[in-house]
Amino acid sequence: MSKSRQSLLHQFFLKLWYQQGFQSRLLSYCFLPLASLYKLIASIIRTQDSRQARQLSVPVIVVGNITVGGTGKTPVVIALAAALEAHNKCVGIISRGYGGSHDRNASVRPLLVSPQTPVNLSGDESLLIAKETQCPVVIGRNRREAAEYLLSMFPEIDVILSDDGLQHYKLYRSLEIVVVDNKRGLGNQFCLPAGPLREPIERLAEVDWVLFNTQEGVFCDATKQMITSALPRAKCQLASVSLKPNTWLNIGSQLTYELNEPTWYQAHSQTSQQKITAIAAIGNPQRFFDTVASLNIKANTLAFDDHHEFAADDFVADVDNLVLMTSKDAVKCASFANEYCWSLSVTLQLPKTLIDDVLRLINKPHKDS
Repeated sequence: MSKSRQSLLHQFFLKLWYQQGFQSRLLSYCFLPLASLYKLIASIIRTQDSRQARQLSVPVIVVGNITVGGTGKTPVVIALAAALEAHNKCVGIISRGYGGSHDRNASVRPLLVSPQTPVNLSGDESLLIAKETQCPVVIGRNRREAAEYLLSMFPEIDVILSDDGLQHYKLYRSLEIVVVDNKRGLGNQFCLPAGPLREPIERLAEVDWVLFNTQEGVFCDATKQMITSALPRAKCQLASVSLKPNTWLNIGSQLTYELNEPTWYQAHSQTSQQKITAIAAIGNPQRFFDTVASLNIKANTLAFDDHHEFAADDFVADVDNLVLMTSKDAVKCASFANEYCWSLSVTLQLPKTLIDDVLRLINKPHKDS
């Protein structure tokens, strides 16, 4: 299937899953028989894979979601790694490396990713994590194999963070964190392909934490009520987090500008009518566009599919057009981006109680079984 057809199909299902209205609901019902089959197969796979899970010598923290698409898992992993390192803990990270050539070869062994690894090999998210955290990062489709390989290379590691992998049950996990996009929520609450859920909503009753990724701290009660009403006896802790814009990085010069510097977007401007375009190839591009708008920047928007492999002709970056992008997209554009390309770095503050939970796990004796 061509990329254009894949994109159209992707957009079709996004509208089906997240748009409210009688027509969307009715159409989603047509896919419920397939959704029932999907849930049955997923349940069988989970039972079989869970039997193979073996506890490792260090705790494993899985940061994932139960919906298709981006919810903000990677920023949570980066923030958690920084918080644990601030407590003098040695952190290792595993990821799939989705979008890289390594991921497309199912027979290869896990790969250690460094900040210098080519993005076409590692994929965008794992390279961004390696750059942002400076922690050892190992990618591989088999998460348990990746974790074991990581420990064999870095036996001093105190804890392993798994970027995604909630549904990879061969990987034993000590604590599960699910990230929910606060605005999108869980869509129509149906499983694939009728809805966006990878697992039934009841799965949230088994996790330890549910983090609602909010826009600038604005919490949507409807999303929380949806979960709490569906899971009245759930023991998971609920909290909201927010991605805060931090600084602008000029990709061409690698110079950093504070958000309150009024000249950042004029630094290379030679016209008073300079065009600004915001591009995004993430799970929810609108989140980035909303963030740009919240900074009082009027920009045209250009959305691509998640993990899109950028080329120089995907956008024009010259004296008449500044291009703004996420840090995740910037790692894919670094080889051809010029001084008119900028990336926005963000920070995320995690609940102290969540960090305390993870620290207790690390300090608790573990044995390799």
